[in-house]
Amino acid sequence: MITVSVQSDERSLTRILDKLWFEKGYDFRGYKISSIKRRVARRMGLNNIESYERYMNFLDSSPAEYHRLLYDLTIKVTGFFRDAYPFYILRDRVLPDIISSPPFNSPLTKGGQRGVIPLSPRSANLVPPPLMGGGEGEGEKKEGKRKYFQGKDMANEIRIWCPGCATGEEPYSIGMLLLETLKEDAGRLNIKIFGTDICKDTLEKARLGVYHYSFIEVMEKGYRDNYFIPHDNNYRIKYCVRQMVRYGIHNLVNHPPISHLDLLLCRNVLIYFDRGLQEKAFRDFYYALRPKGYLVLGKSEVIINEFRDAFIEIDRKARVYQKI
Repeated sequence: MITVSVQSDERSLTRILDKLWFEKGYDFRGYKISSIKRRVARRMGLNNIESYERYMNFLDSSPAEYHRLLYDLTIKVTGFFRDAYPFYILRDRVLPDIISSPPFNSPLTKGGQRGVIPLSPRSANLVPPPLMGGGEGEGEKKEGKRKYFQGKDMANEIRIWCPGCATGEEPYSIGMLLLETLKEDAGRLNIKIFGTDICKDTLEKARLGVYHYSFIEVMEKGYRDNYFIPHDNNYRIKYCVRQMVRYGIHNLVNHPPISHLDLLLCRNVLIYFDRGLQEKAFRDFYYALRPKGYLVLGKSEVIINEFRDAFIEIDRKARVYQKI
């Protein structure tokens, strides 16, 4: 393998990105150039090509290389309950608040939460959060669940969006948390979880919901037993979770956002965007969320200055925010 020459200039790299957009419909022009350079350089090196010009010619003659480049440019670092701590905050504070509160509820703050289970996460390194309700009596569980529905209109949807969902582990993780929270009452609410990505192949895998055991072995046994079934030497997530999630193509660069959301999880996607595209994303997120809706970012991401007055911080470590 050879090293890509420094003489490959950014103007030629921009032409490659323009080519991807105009010929294939994938727009990476607002992504951080350093990240794009690394991934294009990898493809060039694997094909012993030293310049962007030669690589563009190679793309014209090799449709398979187009596919491989697109695969490398789309980030697919994911997993069930990945970076577990935010899922404690979702389980113990955010989801109960969404379920129990009517529209335009008062903001959730760190003190005196209305109708919210007190935060008591165990080790942030435990993957995933333990099954809920351990040690409670049957009567206590039922009483707790009834509190979730105080003020909640059963006709209302719960709408959750996971852009950049890759092979679907994050939307399914949210689905499992909701089922653990609601138990048999899950059928009383119209729950819609939207998982979107720009890569058609990864979305097909997400829809199937089939994973190798190595993907689920890190989960607490209760989740594996309750929500997965053996499937052709792998494991498939059960229909009760799959039916909650809708997958589709969506590009944050140029597609309008999904709207009327109670919760939006966009974790470790914005770090690959340049400043202009980050601003666009936050405008879209603010528009997409209902009043008092929740936004969850990745551990290396924060609300940019232009939008700090539009959100309140719920948990800094978890990067959980609420629209004002």
